[in-house]
Amino acid sequence: MPMADPLLVFTDVEHRHRLPAPKPWKPWATRPGAGVHCVNLSLYSGCVLGLIGPNGAGKTTLLRMMAGVLPLQGGTVTGHIKTSTSGEVVDLRTWAGHMPEQVRWQGRSTVTETLHQLSEMRGQSSQRLDQLLTLVGLHDRADEPLDNLSQGMRQRLSIAAALLGSPRVLLLDEPFNGLDPVAAEAFAGLVRRLAEKGVSVVISSHMVTQLEGLIDRIALMHRGQLLDEGPLEEVERRLDLEGRYQLRGKGDLRSTKVLEELGNDVLSWEQDDETWTVILRGDHHNALKIGLDSGLEVMSWAPLRPNLVEWLCAATGMSFDDISLEVSSSAMLPLQTMEVNEDE
Repeated sequence: MPMADPLLVFTDVEHRHRLPAPKPWKPWATRPGAGVHCVNLSLYSGCVLGLIGPNGAGKTTLLRMMAGVLPLQGGTVTGHIKTSTSGEVVDLRTWAGHMPEQVRWQGRSTVTETLHQLSEMRGQSSQRLDQLLTLVGLHDRADEPLDNLSQGMRQRLSIAAALLGSPRVLLLDEPFNGLDPVAAEAFAGLVRRLAEKGVSVVISSHMVTQLEGLIDRIALMHRGQLLDEGPLEEVERRLDLEGRYQLRGKGDLRSTKVLEELGNDVLSWEQDDETWTVILRGDHHNALKIGLDSGLEVMSWAPLRPNLVEWLCAATGMSFDDISLEVSSSAMLPLQTMEVNEDE
């Protein structure tokens, strides 16, 4: 999608968590720990950005910085205030609505009463609550006690709370956690409607497949740093992860010359008792023709998108085992993995 001028631009922003470093004469002393280091990121109106990375990558810390919950210890933030004017942003809380990963909505207060209370706490008018409840799909549940809400309804209420004050940026931390497939699809539809209204949406997740078809751009985080960011297809191309396909079918693949004819296009293949799977890169039309001409029964063909481990391996140059177990040296990255805590 064509990008206009950025709504918000974060330049070399960072936040280091403080770790205990007691001394005999100063038991309360602390030292800088890990956190988010020198992140450069632009947010666009009407664009959905997927912020992906493993647990402990610093996604929650970055979202809290973007929401104004954690102070910036370095770097600057500029905002697109008018059509042709950009200026330094002093208070991010006036720009962003933040939905934390875990919000425990409990009690006998109703949905409407809860949002009224939050509006008063923020010093905002509650006149538009009916429109807001309709937008998030809770209008029919406005008088429902919090204890009676399902997980999907609680997530919708969290979004409604984040949208109080009509923020221009919506920050969602692991919003699909605990949602069944039906509720997750409904939630994704709500995010799309908000983006269509011009809201810039940032979704933090460690599940890339949940963001398929929803995000416009992707940002890859690891050990407190932003490794790559941009439109999904461009990042895949830069990391040499594009153009992969998966063919599945019935028959004995080993009894044919399919693998030999496909040659270097084959990245990997598996043969079970009656079915086979081939992952390849190249002309998929030619691969289909070769498979059919050989007499094999092709059951399915589909593009293959990388998973989180593949993204990280391609971006860092680390091996699968190192990425999976997090036991390798962090010489290329200045922050130690063991000290990055999403819950801090």
